[in-house]
Amino acid sequence: MNEVVLVRHAPTRRDATRPSTEWRLRADAGGPIRDLADRLGPLALDLVVTSLEPKAVATGRGLAEHLRLPLTSEPRLHEHDRGNVPLLPDAAWHDTLRRFFRHPDVLVFGRETASEARERFRGGLVAALERNRAERPAVVAHGTVMSLLVAQANDLDAFELWRSVAMPEAWLLGWPDLELKARIAGDGARAAPESGPTRPER
Repeated sequence: MNEVVLVRHAPTRRDATRPSTEWRLRADAGGPIRDLADRLGPLALDLVVTSLEPKAVATGRGLAEHLRLPLTSEPRLHEHDRGNVPLLPDAAWHDTLRRFFRHPDVLVFGRETASEARERFRGGLVAALERNRAERPAVVAHGTVMSLLVAQANDLDAFELWRSVAMPEAWLLGWPDLELKARIAGDGARAAPESGPTRPER
């Protein structure tokens, strides 16, 4: 294997009664998922791996069904652990994320620093790929941890990368160097970052 595809999940439905780790996809997410699957078809993927969060699982299931691929999961692919963070207004949320990305070794919010989240995600990615031995897998995960990992490997501004990634969007990466070779998003993808958590999660 010399390439892997990272996929940010499809648009979610905010639910004030649930923690963000339990948010589900929007009712209209199926179209963007199918559109992205069509665009990924020429890459000849052979496996879909997801985090355990429902939005990633549902996105991965949609891709796997459309492309007729096996589906599996890896627990360490979850989003930055921010379960102790209440709902923030959009402006405050973006300011918090800007500080989070620019001070990776400081615990800005949540239960992980940016560096800790990046290395945990990297470990989960390596474990999933070594365990499944796929030739060209798609890994469905989350915008923050994806941006942390790929920005470091490509000398990019992680905050600006996070701001730009759509839901859903796929990144074709070299492996294991993580060189960003292409960004792939369907016509129905939303180019806005997901909002912050609704309430403390645990």
